[in-house]
Amino acid sequence: VICTPVISQHSIDLNAGDEFMILASDGVWEFISSQAAVDIVGQHLKLRNCATRACQALIEAAAARWHEEEGEYRDDITAIVVRFPELLTTIATTSGNR
Repeated sequence: VICTPVISQHSIDLNAGDEFMILASDGVWEFISSQAAVDIVGQHLKLRNCATRACQALIEAAAARWHEEEGEYRDDITAIVVRFPELLTTIATTSGNR
């Protein structure tokens, strides 16, 4: 744990295929690669499931991997999935109400 956050900035480009963002604790990333996480979340979102269900699938996959590797012990597993089209629509709608 460090007291100075690591900050990076990226532009969202919906035309380039940017669809969602995964924010997760190290318990997710310990045994799941970035690509595997994107595949899990993307698969659920393509099935028209909500971001909550996609996030739940990622958490369950991480928990299963922890169980395979560490038995009953596991680190904190926390995740948030943000869908960009919905986020941008919400921002535009909220900004128009001011």
